Amino acid sequence: MIPVRSLNDLQIYQPGERSRDLARRLDCSELAAAVLDSRGSEEERCREMLNSPGLRAQLNSLDLGSAAGTVRQLWPRAVPGKKVFVYGDYDVDGVSSTVMALELAQESGAAAVVYYIPDRRSEGYGLHPDNMRRIIADGFDTMIVVDCGSKDVEAVELARAAGMNVLIFDHHAAEGEVVRLETLINPQIDGDAESKRLCATAVLWCWAWQSRILPERRLAGLIQLAALATVSDCMPLGPLNRSITREGIAMMRRSPRRGLHELMRSLCPNDSESMIDENFLAMRIIPCLNAAGRVQVADVAVNVLSGQGSAQELQRSVDELIELNRRRRDLSSSICASINEGLEHGESAQVLFNGGWPVGILSAIASRLCSEHNKAFALAAPSGSGIRGTLRVPEGANAVELLKSLDDLLEAWGGHKSAAGFSVDQMKWPRLSRELNSLLQNIHAERSREEVIEFEPGRITGGAWNDVLRIGPFGNGNPAPVFFAPFEPGTTYAPLGRHGLHSRVVTSGGTLLAFGGAEQIGRTEGIRGWIYRPRPNLWQGRVSLQYIVEGIVVA
Repeated sequence: MIPVRSLNDLQIYQPGERSRDLARRLDCSELAAAVLDSRGSEEERCREMLNSPGLRAQLNSLDLGSAAGTVRQLWPRAVPGKKVFVYGDYDVDGVSSTVMALELAQESGAAAVVYYIPDRRSEGYGLHPDNMRRIIADGFDTMIVVDCGSKDVEAVELARAAGMNVLIFDHHAAEGEVVRLETLINPQIDGDAESKRLCATAVLWCWAWQSRILPERRLAGLIQLAALATVSDCMPLGPLNRSITREGIAMMRRSPRRGLHELMRSLCPNDSESMIDENFLAMRIIPCLNAAGRVQVADVAVNVLSGQGSAQELQRSVDELIELNRRRRDLSSSICASINEGLEHGESAQVLFNGGWPVGILSAIASRLCSEHNKAFALAAPSGSGIRGTLRVPEGANAVELLKSLDDLLEAWGGHKSAAGFSVDQMKWPRLSRELNSLLQNIHAERSREEVIEFEPGRITGGAWNDVLRIGPFGNGNPAPVFFAPFEPGTTYAPLGRHGLHSRVVTSGGTLLAFGGAEQIGRTEGIRGWIYRPRPNLWQGRVSLQYIVEGIVVA
């Protein structure tokens, strides 16, 4: 089903002499200049977007905080020849940083390295005291904690009292009580502005690069993990994150990690690595890797990203990831449909609980509901002896500040501005549910008009599009451009595919492809135009652009 949008919901930018003049001054295509000018950027900012500073220069000036130097000095004493324990998290950022920490420790000469990621359903997020006691009993010298740990005061104190070295690489908001540790690297505490945009894997990778933990060639290979996690965590794409993502994707194309290569080959056997981009990662690779921790346990994702084992063992892990993602997708669709049905019948609650929901898939469902309805939603389900929940809020609201105001009712909480998680005692849930629901219903988000650029598809050549890609990668803080083709007399529709489900929209300015839209276009009255995006297509070894309809515009 192609979304239908009103012409009044669009902010249409029409290129003209201003964008043509900008293209001449920037020495770029008119298409790239139109994309930049449509955002209202100053010329110097446009120039910076087209010609980003080199990654090396950005890393040299990056400030991760005062703990970075302390950890750099401690690493040679805490890792080589020592028993090292890596403790991570179950999402893609947590799994990627776990794999990276494992490899950094192994290649630094650790005597033994093992890892642990808690079960999302029974244990939940964070470094737990019970787990820490078992780790201490097993005689480990050093613990490397990734993508969590900043607020796990009790567990960290247990480790320190036992004489363990504790190194933490985190990026979550440091609100409330934070561990007192000179080896806690969390840019949210005292890093510079650019470091505060990093995910945990990128924090670890940038620190390793600055500290020269491994040779540069080896660290350049590990940037794939940082790029994957940056896209997965929807981190703001400022200059450094754009460079990390761009370089990581380039490395995936040239020399993908073994497990990533097998996963990509299984998902898209007819595509080549040249087709990998941030959208491919977000839509195909990341959901599979995330599914492991959401539906089962994250270990299978670690197996794939580490690429260890025989070809047969690795393929079994890849097949398992794909099957887990299918189960996650089916469960999510069923739960989302049930919630939407209730909303259609007048259900007004924005804090929802169900004893049968799997905790691991609720964050994706909450994100989908928040996006579809432009309202905040919190979903919760039983986890162990308590209740765990996930909160998503629309643009303009702050999930962390909302939970901070309810700190006295929560056992633990944390996250980002748009997304956060929490845990609560069952006895306190009724009150928390009421108070949180009241806060969410007082959030009044205004749906902004979608910005589109009026441009004929036939004028978007491969060279012009390559100029646009210099502005990317696209994502949070750097949205991908969306284009508008107005309806014109003489537009014709031609069937596409054997079963008549798709349609070609043929205009004098070029041809658009409407996948799954043949019947819908035929019964939609008052069509005023088309929202579309260019998409590379590989056919018989050649890459060309297709122009894909993503919205039907009516009066």
